[in-house]
Amino acid sequence: GVCGAELSLKLEPSDIIAVQEQPLMLHCQVHGIPPITTQWRRNGLLLTQERHYTTFINGSLLIAHFQKTKSDGSSDEGDYECMAQNSFGRVVSRKARIQAASKLLYYS
Repeated sequence: GVCGAELSLKLEPSDIIAVQEQPLMLHCQVHGIPPITTQWRRNGLLLTQERHYTTFINGSLLIAHFQKTKSDGSSDEGDYECMAQNSFGRVVSRKARIQAASKLLYYS
């Protein structure tokens, strides 16, 4: 096979405590032969491209305003993973757990 044709993850998303109503960036960088398509899943479900979510060319995901509870009852909290695919195959990142920061933090 061609050396370096297979996909490899250069950068995977990490667990984050997110701040309500703040932008949140999840990183995912992939090495491989283009074209590469990158998609994100939350709790196993594919995220659709909408105003709230932006996937950049480099694979990173931007959540415009993190919300623990949205008007439709859904939440931005959950396990996120990025999937990348090219003509040689696909790779899936580790799951990154995204949780909302509680309003008050108590220290014992």
